[in-house]
Amino acid sequence: MTVPHDLLNDLRSSPTDLARLVEAVVRDGLPYVKIPVQAVRSWERRAPDHWAKVASWLAAQNIAVVEVWV
Repeated sequence: MTVPHDLLNDLRSSPTDLARLVEAVVRDGLPYVKIPVQAVRSWERRAPDHWAKVASWLAAQNIAVVEVWV
């Protein structure tokens, strides 16, 4: 699985931790990623464009997003 460099560069300039999320997905190679609901809601509010790019990339990689309450 590869990550487009422009996606990671864009995410690294963001005040969110989405770049770390993408890097962890690539490193761990799991078919899903568990994300706290609060984090998703925060990304949707604070960085909707970045979250949309990450969600789209995850979908293209067939990686399910499992939102969990913590």
